[in-house]
Amino acid sequence: MLEYIGNCNNLIDWTSLISKLEVQQSAYVGPRHDVGHDVPGVEEVAKPLRDAGYKMKNEGGNASWDMYLPEKNFDKSIADDFCRFVGMKDYMNCWISRVKPGDVAPWHWDVTDDEQTLEANKDIVRYHCHISPPEPGHTLIVEDTCLYNIEQGAVYKWPSRTSYHAGSNAGLVPKYIFNIWG
Repeated sequence: MLEYIGNCNNLIDWTSLISKLEVQQSAYVGPRHDVGHDVPGVEEVAKPLRDAGYKMKNEGGNASWDMYLPEKNFDKSIADDFCRFVGMKDYMNCWISRVKPGDVAPWHWDVTDDEQTLEANKDIVRYHCHISPPEPGHTLIVEDTCLYNIEQGAVYKWPSRTSYHAGSNAGLVPKYIFNIWG
């Protein structure tokens, strides 16, 4: 079950970070993996989405999210500060996702080609943080919990790194979420 950890808004200036992200190109646009890619889990995740009729943004659909990475798009110190807040010694993967108005991140778990993550498997702990202020139309679903109108800086621990989740932006401004596992 998803677990509320606390609020880190007084430790990390998320509003300032978002203003810096808004004026730069994301590292890439997700989803990065699709049916037929040689990545563990991709068929399990991508095939049902394709069978349901989802199309990626570059295909004329609305399945799309921007990915911002530490050291490329934002300072690694933000991830380090977050790790201290939740009590993680270090992290394996960290990113900020942005879902633009009208876009969705359909029901999935995060397939990765990162060997360190694949080798660690079950010992991984995952968190997310709502870094946008609450906005109408911004949703995130993790397993059986729907999060809506959540305060900026709210941190949640996930049941598993591979928990199924989805997000949508039926609002008027981009939705930003900080994600990390280790």
